[in-house]
Amino acid sequence: MKKKKHKLTFQLDFNFFLLGISSSENDYRLSWEINKKLKISLRKSTDHVIKREEIEQAFSVYTFSDEEVYLRYFLIANKSENGYLIEELRNMDYFLQIHGDITDKQQEQIISYARNIKGITGVFNLDINTMKSKNKLIIE
Repeated sequence: MKKKKHKLTFQLDFNFFLLGISSSENDYRLSWEINKKLKISLRKSTDHVIKREEIEQAFSVYTFSDEEVYLRYFLIANKSENGYLIEELRNMDYFLQIHGDITDKQQEQIISYARNIKGITGVFNLDINTMKSKNKLIIE
């Protein structure tokens, strides 16, 4: 009897809204300002660790789950002591990921609020599909 081979394919889910943030603020200070402006409650989570050869990079992560509207927020630092999470976006200091069903109007409102946060110098709506290192943005 001939053996059958089955191939398991795995596809990552990049179905989230992504903002790039330029700010010289520390992560805890920025999360506090975002919490005030967006009326959410980001809290420090386990660092996002990337291991590349012998180098281990740890990026700070703040999370919040809004159970009422089924949205999950992640504030992720782009810089660590050993380099950048997303090399091609060195000008971004942080990324704000929002998972869940979010309308275009809500996206525009979040961008508008973020642009008025003290300590933020730039907010950019990023296209995940054009990023080379997008796999590094998967946080669990």
